[in-house]
Amino acid sequence: MKKAVFRLACGVFFVLVSVMVSNLTSLAADKYELRYASEYPDKHPTVKNAILPWIEEVKRLSKGRLVIHFFNPNAIAPSRKVYDALVAGSIDMTGSPCHWVHGKFPLNTVIQTPLIFNGAEAASLTTWDMYNKYPEWRNEFKDIKVLWQWGSATFNLHTVKKMVRTLEDLKGLKIIGINPQIREILKRLGANPIPMTPQDSYLALERGMAAGMAFPIAPCRAFKITDVAKYHTIVDLMCDPFYGAINSKKWNSLPADLKKILEDTTGRKLAQACGRTLDEGSINDVNWMKGQGHKFYVLPAKEKERWFRKISDIHEKWVKDMEKKGYRNAGKIHDDVLETGKYYSKITHGGYKE
Repeated sequence: MKKAVFRLACGVFFVLVSVMVSNLTSLAADKYELRYASEYPDKHPTVKNAILPWIEEVKRLSKGRLVIHFFNPNAIAPSRKVYDALVAGSIDMTGSPCHWVHGKFPLNTVIQTPLIFNGAEAASLTTWDMYNKYPEWRNEFKDIKVLWQWGSATFNLHTVKKMVRTLEDLKGLKIIGINPQIREILKRLGANPIPMTPQDSYLALERGMAAGMAFPIAPCRAFKITDVAKYHTIVDLMCDPFYGAINSKKWNSLPADLKKILEDTTGRKLAQACGRTLDEGSINDVNWMKGQGHKFYVLPAKEKERWFRKISDIHEKWVKDMEKKGYRNAGKIHDDVLETGKYYSKITHGGYKE
């Protein structure tokens, strides 16, 4: 009798152990880890206040089954090659500017056309609206799974010796532009644009090789632009579009509940968070700069209209170029971006506050 009871107890024990091992194996197999290659470093306000909290939220909602590992720029893939790495699957996720993939996202370049947005939040919401509204826009990302889009902080003018208040003040000034789009805008406005990287701009300004720079507010401090350029004209010249995405095969490998968590926590919600944290970062830096004696001037609406008229042909050229590429509704998309950007600029505070 005792032997029978012992054998029964042993049998039950082994069954329980087998069930536990099976469950543990199932749980281990059901854990997914993703590598996120960031354009922004971990100290960037958008990373600290939007991306990292989102990563923690995904982990919490999935009860630890979906873990996203954050990597700083160039840590697991060169920033300029992130898109190719994402398509190939050598990274799993990224948040990256569209301009690193020249010619790949032609419709997205409408976000770079001048004088549309008051800040990154307005640009982000507009960009995400266009993604959802137009199949042609989404088709540009057919090789990856886009989870959200956003817009960069706006480009403003930072000068060394005097404030720029009018077109006449800007005429002939040597102004650094870090990309072709901003240099074309500067040229049309009458300035003399100088191509240069942000890293080289401080010495050029300090040595008098340039009178100023067109650049977002927030990075000015990191690149020491604030050490030499102490006059700032808030004109919101342009923005850059970004995309947040996951490798398509990796996306397809995820179970439905984890896909839902990613979609529920990104989209418009994360687009707005990215834009808002960029604007808040700019506002915080403006407050610091004012404490250091910097001067700011917000371009009045009438003067800004003069600037817009000077560069309106950039908008017209964008429409014509897109129509030549086969986008018959390019004019509609362009006008929709301007109208939507104007709406969001009215209901968001932008990247500057008095």
